Amino acid sequence: MRTSLFFGLALALGSGGLLVSADTAAQSIRAMRAQAEGSMVLSGSIDIAVDGSVEGFQLADEAKVEPYIKDFVKANVASWRFEPVIREGKAVRARTPVYLRLLATAGDEGRMQVALKSASFEAYDSTATDSVVSLSMTPPQFPKALYEMGGAGEVALLLKINREGGVEDVIAEQVNVSVLSRGQVIERMRDIMARNSLAAARKWRFRVPTTGEAVDEAYWTVRVPVNYSYDDARTRYGKWQAYVPGPRNRASWDVGPDDGIESADTLPDGGVYMVGLTRKGPKLLTRLEG
Repeated sequence: MRTSLFFGLALALGSGGLLVSADTAAQSIRAMRAQAEGSMVLSGSIDIAVDGSVEGFQLADEAKVEPYIKDFVKANVASWRFEPVIREGKAVRARTPVYLRLLATAGDEGRMQVALKSASFEAYDSTATDSVVSLSMTPPQFPKALYEMGGAGEVALLLKINREGGVEDVIAEQVNVSVLSRGQVIERMRDIMARNSLAAARKWRFRVPTTGEAVDEAYWTVRVPVNYSYDDARTRYGKWQAYVPGPRNRASWDVGPDDGIESADTLPDGGVYMVGLTRKGPKLLTRLEG
């Protein structure tokens, strides 16, 4: 299910819309707005019936979500079917957390196209022994140069973790900027955020798997989002966050089967998300959009 709404993307994004740099030329604004996307991450829980159908869905902080978004999400989730959850050889009812990412893009005649982009059914567990978890991840400080430029955005980091729990390699996989400006200013903001994130990430330490399918790997790849924002996740919940997407960079090492860069932002803040391994949680059999 896909919906088209008859108002401009910038208006639809409201308070989550792109900031505009004071030195931005009108032509640059038009060009950047044409590239802009909007992202919204919602959470909740799903009750799965014995046969794998959805028998209940609870959307977290529902009062913060616009009615058209609530209706859109609920209609899609109701059509989902999961692989039945088996416990002790028997199919049982189950409840799973769910984290959803919606994507908004500009369509024809000022319409906004809204799609359900990705979903995750697992919560980050800092006590897990079968995956990489954080030991020390001091977040980077907001760069002074970025603040003085009025810059903001998000960096998706891809880290190669060695068997000692150190960061053997790291790249800025993608840098999205939530400020409109001239192309060279946008690139400067991306560079500042990337460099700042990489410098912080190289000092991070992790606990590596001691059980499970990944225990004998020579290294592990994890994805971590770093947000440079003037508010926090609680303020952003239920609002469109507009950005100009940056190019995607590829790691120099083998990351294995990758489930997509968008996976990192469909999980709770503060987590560490392994790449190339079987996802935890129930398996969705149907399409995200029915």
